[in-house]
Amino acid sequence: MKDKQSAEDIIQEIFIDFWLRMNETDIQNFTAYLFQAVRNQCAKKLKSKKLTAFELEIFEEVLQLIEEEPAIELSKELLIEEVKQKACEILPKKCLDIFTLRFYDNMTIKEIAEQKNLSISTVENQINKALKLLKAGDNYRIKLLGLLIVCSSL
Repeated sequence: MKDKQSAEDIIQEIFIDFWLRMNETDIQNFTAYLFQAVRNQCAKKLKSKKLTAFELEIFEEVLQLIEEEPAIELSKELLIEEVKQKACEILPKKCLDIFTLRFYDNMTIKEIAEQKNLSISTVENQINKALKLLKAGDNYRIKLLGLLIVCSSL
């Protein structure tokens, strides 16, 4: 979730629901249960947000990846560093520049457009191009971080 308050609300809702149903359920794997509960609550919250077709595509792909390989060994910081390195290797300079401003310098699309003297649609196209190129590989961790990046930009 983009903000800490939303994440805390989701966790609170999960624990309240668990507390109310604790005597009715027989949970064998608490990690899997909590993972699924968090995923479902996040999806419920995000359902009310307006997402682009590209963002929905990323969500679908990454959620499928998570179901196939739920154990993630790296921290978010290491994933971000891995994406940074991969981005420098494969993205064209203009695309990398805009991607860096958006996701590492946390500038809005409008701010980037003004700073670079570009249209908003050009900036959006460059960001989408960067995300498509990054998720095109077979690297599971980079695809997972794609979801984190999209979520943080909502």
